Amino acid sequence: MLDFLELEETVGRFWHKLVGDTGSLAHHPQAAVSLAAMAPALAVCFRGFGGESGVRIVPARERAATHRLNLRQRVGLGEERLSQALRAADSLQLPAEIAIFPEAALNRDLYVWLTACMARMTPQPIAQTDPLHRDLALIATAKRLVGDVLATFPGLAPTYRRLATATLETRRRAGLPATEARVEALITAQLRGEELPIRAGDWPAKAPPGYLPALDVPLWPLACASKLARSRRNDEDRPLPGAQPAAAEEMKTYAASRDETAEAWSERSPFILNRFEKILAMSEMVAVDRPSDDSDEHDPEAADELDDMVLSERKGRPASRFRFDLDLPPEAMDETALAGPVTYPEWDFRSGSYREDYCRVLSAIAGREVAAPAPDPATQALVRQVRRQFEALRPLREPQRGQIDGPDLDLDAVVRRQADLAAGGPGSDRIHIASRPQAHDLAVTTLMDVSLSTDSWFDDLRVLDVEKQALTVFAHGLAACGDRHEILTFTSRRRDWVRIETLKRFDEAMGPAVEARIAALKPGYYTRIGAAIRHAAAGLKARPDRRKLLLVLTDGKPNDIDHYEGRFAMEDTRMAVIEARRAGICVFAVTVDRESRAYIPYLFGRNGHAVVSKLERLPTALPAIYRALAT
Repeated sequence: MLDFLELEETVGRFWHKLVGDTGSLAHHPQAAVSLAAMAPALAVCFRGFGGESGVRIVPARERAATHRLNLRQRVGLGEERLSQALRAADSLQLPAEIAIFPEAALNRDLYVWLTACMARMTPQPIAQTDPLHRDLALIATAKRLVGDVLATFPGLAPTYRRLATATLETRRRAGLPATEARVEALITAQLRGEELPIRAGDWPAKAPPGYLPALDVPLWPLACASKLARSRRNDEDRPLPGAQPAAAEEMKTYAASRDETAEAWSERSPFILNRFEKILAMSEMVAVDRPSDDSDEHDPEAADELDDMVLSERKGRPASRFRFDLDLPPEAMDETALAGPVTYPEWDFRSGSYREDYCRVLSAIAGREVAAPAPDPATQALVRQVRRQFEALRPLREPQRGQIDGPDLDLDAVVRRQADLAAGGPGSDRIHIASRPQAHDLAVTTLMDVSLSTDSWFDDLRVLDVEKQALTVFAHGLAACGDRHEILTFTSRRRDWVRIETLKRFDEAMGPAVEARIAALKPGYYTRIGAAIRHAAAGLKARPDRRKLLLVLTDGKPNDIDHYEGRFAMEDTRMAVIEARRAGICVFAVTVDRESRAYIPYLFGRNGHAVVSKLERLPTALPAIYRALAT
């Protein structure tokens, strides 16, 4: 009774009861199933359904829905945001959480069904622009897709029927205009498995005024394909100075496109010839500090409200930065072959062929040397520990029997010689034992990523600083066991500038000069791993050693400023690893990227990589990994 006297609380409860929980799709939080929990199983299902190996599974972002809302929804929601399953060329975009059905088993089945559909569909979007005919095309495409999936995997038929029945029970679309109601009837018939043909003559040539698209069906994934953007050759591609803090939470993914009209403006001029009501205020065109309404912490919130980001070029340093991932169409490929002393091909998975002489590698001995840093007691102690461990791997002296000369007699050979002489035969003079050192016959190349991402921080440690410490300790360990090794670093800025520097040559002793080169390492640009692996493998193939090991130390996935990103970069890197292994080189990757478990097994194989989850463990983990590989 006293609660009734609290007017604000009473009105609030009444208002929430009136307009709250008015979403077009049911929501059952007690039966919710997350994509994070299902992703490993869905990846296996996708491969089993015949999907391509290089496709990633990522959360789909919520977008502003365009279907018709009833009065309660317009009052309570204003705008409804839903996430729909999308099939892109290099990713499966699935809802981050499914709670549509009251049973968790049905929500899990929906994930599996969507995965099966995406394994059978091609990322070819609907070409229709008219909203009515686009809806009709989507229904026809969904009908063909469902028929194809059920014909290919008949065991999924009971699952689809349960999902379709549950969807019909939750889909209530009343009070629609006549044309929209006819479209909704087609969707209902399709979910019921009824034959309701779509004849062009039965529908108007274009959508009537006020027509709004139909509500998306959760069982029918959509296809999206992005066109290639024009290549931009005039930008400087200079990374911003300063450390890049790494967020503790998982990076969000945003749909994005490049502004193709930005090149027409050399500067952001406030004098825009346009209708007066569209002219922006001058303060919006000038890069000034806005501590109240344009602060760094509000930028991610503003980005979450966008369905698509449009990227354009600008001069000067931005006022704020934050980390995120973009579902961005790559730039169009420049197919011109390069000329230079060292060029390598690049694998194009779309055509299934190489682009010859496509990447130019600039190799040199590292020229930046600083004074050897003051001995760090912790590092020195670690160096001594690793040297003692690696000295146990130094080749032992192996006895060679049946030698003409040696410090010891081979008693078995002496007995055989005396027996041969007693029998009247010739006796052998090879009755001595000599010991010779047993050679590992192993050449090791350490290829270290020094891209801009190594300037990020994890657990109050900068990635590059820890990598430099690990590299120093590892190099001293290799010197202690006597294995021949070299140290290379790589970074890139487009295909015609892949820079590989040599910190230590095979014929160079580990000493102060090498330590100084390691200490002088600085963050570079981008990560074109394919060309770097091909260059390092070419050097190893020229070595006479019987065993060859290429150890790749990286902190992120392959990418560059041009088209080299997404699945293209993944497939080229994977092909470079395959080429090296075909040449008899063992390739092994060590990564400190905590998100690498989603892609590193595809690049280097299940047994060809190691993930160091804690950055501070890298200096001790790297020697341990090598000992396991070398013995």
